[in-house]
Amino acid sequence: MEMRGSYPKILLLMVMVVVAAARDKDPSGFVTWNNNYYTTWGHQALVLNETSELHLTLDHNSGSGFESYSIYGSGSFNMRIKAPPQTKSTGVITSFYLRSKSSRPDELCFQILGNGRQYMLNTNMFMYGEGDKAQRFRLWFDPTKDYHSYRFLWNPHQLVFYVDDTPIRVYKKNPNTYYPAVQTMFMHGSVQNGSKIDPKQMPYTAKFQASKIDGCVTTFMGIDKCTDPKLWWNRKENWQLSSKERELYTNARKVYLDYDYCSDKKRYPKVPQECRSYG
Repeated sequence: MEMRGSYPKILLLMVMVVVAAARDKDPSGFVTWNNNYYTTWGHQALVLNETSELHLTLDHNSGSGFESYSIYGSGSFNMRIKAPPQTKSTGVITSFYLRSKSSRPDELCFQILGNGRQYMLNTNMFMYGEGDKAQRFRLWFDPTKDYHSYRFLWNPHQLVFYVDDTPIRVYKKNPNTYYPAVQTMFMHGSVQNGSKIDPKQMPYTAKFQASKIDGCVTTFMGIDKCTDPKLWWNRKENWQLSSKERELYTNARKVYLDYDYCSDKKRYPKVPQECRSYG
């Protein structure tokens, strides 16, 4: 009789486990916002339907930003973003980035820049606290009309910036230059005022959808555990671009690259040493 009575309890426990798991991960492939991210500054983020999207607001008082609870040492990090509608004087910056917490941080960054008639996509890197490594692109779509994917692939061998599965920037590990493989990083998103904006158009709202996080969760000093080749993003086939990706990469840079600091001889008469590490 006691064993029969235990079945409902076991069944209830199983249901509770399933429900708890469902709260962390949505069947559509999106993660639950409040279990993975929190507002770090500015306006409290508006979360719609928990897993569908998050809105960040820029108004007369402030922009806003969020950060992941977890810290990562490698992985594939994808964020779907719909930028605020543009106006003639838009100076809104919508960002998705990975950043370490130290006095000399590493950072990988996508910035969707409002630029009057056209939005631009700026990519930047900080390596051990040194920034100004911008590569800027003309987008082949309107980022305000629909969601588009912005993804970092970060493993011990290469960093790749992807837009809708097209690689646009590649940084390879090189024994002669610094490579971000020492510091762990958090995921961030934000919307803020970059230069001048039209106050009559406020508030501006940037919309984010967070896909499933394929990242190695670790501790502040635990990046070594994230080099395991069993993790799919660390496998040998991800040490370099595939032939198809190489074709997409070459075309994207040929057609859409607007600025590359490595080619800016006015700012850098001597080509920065790390430019040899770009794929």
